[in-house]
Amino acid sequence: MAVVLGSLSMVNAQNPGALEQGFKNPAGTARAKVYWWWLNGHTDTTLLKKELQSIKKAGLGGVDIFEIGFRLDGILAGPAFMGDESLKTITTAIKEATKLDLEVGLNLASSWNAGGSWVMPEYAAKSIYVSKIQVDQSARPGLKVPFPEIPKKDSRGKELLIQFGPDGKPVYRKEIAVLAIPVRAKNQHLDTARIIDVSRYFDTETETLNWKIPMGNWEIHRYVCSNSGDPLLVPSPNSVGPIIDHFDSTATEMHFMYFINRLQPVLGDFRKTALKNLYLASFEAKNALWTPTLADEFRRQNGYEIAKFLPYIFDKEAFDPTTTTRFRQDLNRTISELMINNHYRKGKEIANRYGLNLISESGGPGPPLHNVPVEAIKALGSLDVPRGEFWINNERLDETRDSVDLLMLVKEISAASHLYQRKITELEAFTSFQNWQEGPGDMRPVGDRAFCEGMSRVVVHGFTHNPTNEGFPGNVYHAGTHFNVKTTWWSKVKPFNDYLARVSYILQSTDFTADVLYYYGNKVPNFGTPKNSRFAVGTGYDYEIINTEKLMELRVENGMLVLPYGAKFKVLALDEIIGDDPHLMKKLGELALAGATITGPKPANVWGESQRLASQLWNGAGKYSGQKGGIFTVPALEILQKMNVEPDFDYPDKGSPRLDYMKESKPLLDFIHHKGASRDFYFIRNTSDKTVARLCSFRQANKVPELWDAVTGEIIPIPVFRQNGDHLEVPLTFGPHGSFFVVFQPGERKAVYQTVTSQTTHPPLFEYTTNGLRFLDNGKYKLTGKAKTREVKNDIQTKTIEGAWNIRFGKNWGAPETATFPALISWTESPVKGIAYYSGTGTYEKLFTYAKPVKQTGRIFLDLGKVGKVAEVWLNDKPLGITWTAPYRYDVTDAIQPGENSLRIEVINTWANRIIGDIREKENYTQTNLKVRASKQYLWSEAPLIESGLMGPVTLQTLRSFD
Repeated sequence: MAVVLGSLSMVNAQNPGALEQGFKNPAGTARAKVYWWWLNGHTDTTLLKKELQSIKKAGLGGVDIFEIGFRLDGILAGPAFMGDESLKTITTAIKEATKLDLEVGLNLASSWNAGGSWVMPEYAAKSIYVSKIQVDQSARPGLKVPFPEIPKKDSRGKELLIQFGPDGKPVYRKEIAVLAIPVRAKNQHLDTARIIDVSRYFDTETETLNWKIPMGNWEIHRYVCSNSGDPLLVPSPNSVGPIIDHFDSTATEMHFMYFINRLQPVLGDFRKTALKNLYLASFEAKNALWTPTLADEFRRQNGYEIAKFLPYIFDKEAFDPTTTTRFRQDLNRTISELMINNHYRKGKEIANRYGLNLISESGGPGPPLHNVPVEAIKALGSLDVPRGEFWINNERLDETRDSVDLLMLVKEISAASHLYQRKITELEAFTSFQNWQEGPGDMRPVGDRAFCEGMSRVVVHGFTHNPTNEGFPGNVYHAGTHFNVKTTWWSKVKPFNDYLARVSYILQSTDFTADVLYYYGNKVPNFGTPKNSRFAVGTGYDYEIINTEKLMELRVENGMLVLPYGAKFKVLALDEIIGDDPHLMKKLGELALAGATITGPKPANVWGESQRLASQLWNGAGKYSGQKGGIFTVPALEILQKMNVEPDFDYPDKGSPRLDYMKESKPLLDFIHHKGASRDFYFIRNTSDKTVARLCSFRQANKVPELWDAVTGEIIPIPVFRQNGDHLEVPLTFGPHGSFFVVFQPGERKAVYQTVTSQTTHPPLFEYTTNGLRFLDNGKYKLTGKAKTREVKNDIQTKTIEGAWNIRFGKNWGAPETATFPALISWTESPVKGIAYYSGTGTYEKLFTYAKPVKQTGRIFLDLGKVGKVAEVWLNDKPLGITWTAPYRYDVTDAIQPGENSLRIEVINTWANRIIGDIREKENYTQTNLKVRASKQYLWSEAPLIESGLMGPVTLQTLRSFD
C-alpha cells in the first residue's frame, strides 16, 4: 500500500518553477520536526496546545511524541503510558496538531526499545541460558540435568523483568538442545565432530537424560530459551515493562496492534489526522539474543544445524578461529534477517495497513556502542523513512587508527534512502550533552556537515514539554539541544528553521549523484561509517554506499553501473567479502563480463565455492589501464584518473592532506551534488570560521550557474564563470561556516565576465548580487570577459557607530534594568556581576547622526560585528529582521535617513551564564533539573562563561556593486 508522507515537499519538483517556489517558501516534509519529550509522562493539556501553536509559529513541521522517564527531582510521575489518561492526552495533542496542519509521530514505547507493561512473557525479549554437569561412563541413564539458573538482576544489580512461577522457574521457557561434549584440556578447542546432540534422549518433564554415556569424561549442556528480562531503558515511573522479542513477528504484531487498537477508536481514520508516523528508536538491548524460531531459520539460511555450535554463545573461544569466524557470520546474518523481516518489515506492513508510516533508527548506532547484529542499510531500507543521528561535540570514537565518529550516523542512512527510493533521510539532529550552550549559529556547521552527508530532514533533539509555567529554563531531558519555548532565543528561531527547510526541500526534491559505488561488504553486523572516513575516493569525488541486496540488482549500460531507479556510477569499489556466498561472487563476475569496472582486494577470508570463484575472478587482477570492464586491485581514484574523470567539485588549496572530517583534519570546503528538473545542485559549506574565497571548479559543461542562498531564500544569477574543458569555473566567497547552493541549468545566458582577479592568490572576497559583484575589501580588481574587461577600485566607506550605548535588561534576572556601556563589550566582561551572569534579552538603543555623501553610489549596510547569539534590529522604528549567523549585517539603504537616526538592537544569549552565576554566587534565578553538569566536559561550577551581547564593532558601510 502506498503511504502519503504528509504534504510531500517534492510534489511537482520536476517543474522548475515549483522548485524555485518551494525553495523560497518550503512546506510539508521539508520543515524540521522535534522530539517532543514528555518527562515521566507528566503533562498539561493546556500547555501542550500552546506548545504546538508555538511550534507551528516557529516554522517547524511537526513533533514526535516521545515519553521518557527522568529523575524525579521536581518532575512528577504521570500516568502509565498508553493507559486511559495517557491516551486522552495523546489524543488531545494529535487533534490540536491536526488543526494546525502539523505532522505527528508516536514513539512506540515509554523510552526505548519497543515494549511496555502490556508485553506478556511469550512476546517479551528472549535469551539463551545453559546449565552444565560433568559425567563419565559410570553415570546411569536417568541422569538429572538441572534447569539453567536464570538471573533476577543484571550485572549492575538492576531488576530484570522475568516472571517466575511457583516452581521457581520462569513462566516462559522452551528447550533448545542438550549436548554431550567431551571434556577438553585447557586451551584445547572443541571439535563439532565429537559433540553429540542428545536432545532426543532428554525428558523435559522429569528433566532426565536417558542416554548411555560413552567412555571418557563428558560435559552435559542443557540449553534453554527464556525471557532475557531486558526492561525499557528509561521509562516513566508508572510505565515500566519488558521489551518485546524483536525477532518474532507475532510479538511485533501484538505490539503494533496494541497501539492501533487503543488509538483508532478515539481518532478514527488516521489518514484524516495529524498522526502520520509510528517511530521505533534505536535497538539497544543488553543481553544475549535468541528467539524460538532462530534454529529453524539458521538451518534454512545456512544449510546446517546450529545445535553443536551453541557453546560459542557462552565461550567465544570454544572453537578454533576459522570455525568461530564462519559460525559467527552465519549466526549474525540469521539474526539480522530475523530482525529485518519480523520486526521492521512486519512493523511497516502493519503501519501501512492503517495509513501510517514506520520510521526507525533501525541500523544503529550499532557495535561497539550497542549489540545490534544487523545489516544496517538493508534494515534501514525496510522502513518508510530511515532515520539516523548526529551529535554536537560528543564524538564517540571507535578504536581504529582514524578514530571514526560513531555518532555521525548519516552517510549510511542517506544511502538506504537513495537505494530503496525513500526520498527522505531523517536525522535525529543536534543531540548534545551541552546544556544551553548553543545558539542557532553554533548549530549550523554540524547541521551543514550532515546535509553534505545526505540528511534531507531535520528532527531536532529535542523539545521538552514543561507542564508548568513556573521557572526558566525549566525541566528538560538531559540529552539534546534544548529547543523549546523556554529557550532564551526561541522567539527568534524561525529564520533558522526556514534555513533548515530550504536546504531540506532541495535535497528531498532532487537525486543524489556520485561517481563511485562503495560496496561495504557482506559482513554482519555491518555499518557505513561517516563520509570519507574508512573509505574515500578522494577530495572532489563522492560515493554511494551499497549493500548486497541492492548490488544484486545492478546492471551495466555502456560500462556504467546502473541501479533500477536510474542512478549511474563509473566504478564499483569493494570492501571485505567473507564467507561462502557464491551468488555474490557470480554477480561480480557477471558485472565485470558486462563491462563494469570493479576494484578491490582479492577476498582472503572466503571458503567453499566462493573461494574457487574468487580465484577465477581475481586471476590477473591488478592495475587499470583503460580496459573496458574487469576486476582490479588499485584505488578507485587511480581508475577515475585514468578514465580522465576529473573531480566533480574542485578548488585550489584543500587545506588538509587527509579526507576525513574529524576536528583535527578536514578539507576547507565540503559538498554534496544532487540532480533534478534538468539542473545540478551543489550544496557547498565552508568548514572554517574564517571568510574564504576560492576558484571553484564544477564538472559541468554548457550550463548557467546561479547561487541559491538558503539563509535568505534569494536566487541570484552568477555573472562570472568560465568553461575550462569539461569543467565550469566559478569564483565563490564563503562567510564563516557559510554555505549555499550553486545551481547549474541549461541556458543561453553568457558570462558577463570570465574571471575576477586581484593581487592575491585566490579570488578577492566578494558577493554576487542581482546588480553585479559587491567587493568586501578595499582594493583594485580586474574583471575580464570576452566582450569587455574592466578594472575597478573598490573604496568602502566605513563609519563606526561610536560612543556609549544604553541597554535595557529583563527584569528579575540579576542585572540592573538599565545600564550604559561606554564601549561595546561582552556582558561577561562587565564588572557588574548581574550583567556578567545575565541570560536573556538585552535591548541596545542609540541615536546616531548620518551624513549622506554627496556622491553616494552604493548600498548602505549596518554591520553588527560580533554577536552572541541572536539579534533583531529596528532602525528608525522600521523592523529589519532577525540575524542568527555571521555575517550579522543588514541593508539599511531604505531605512536610514540624513541626520539623526534611532537604532534599537535586541540581542539574546543562552541560559548558560545565568545558571553559572547561580551556582557560583549561590543565587536562585533559574529553575531547572540540570544544575550539576554544564556539558560532557564541565560541571556548571567549572564551566566558562559564554561571550554574550553585542560586541561589535557596529559600523555603517557603503558598498558598491559592479556590473
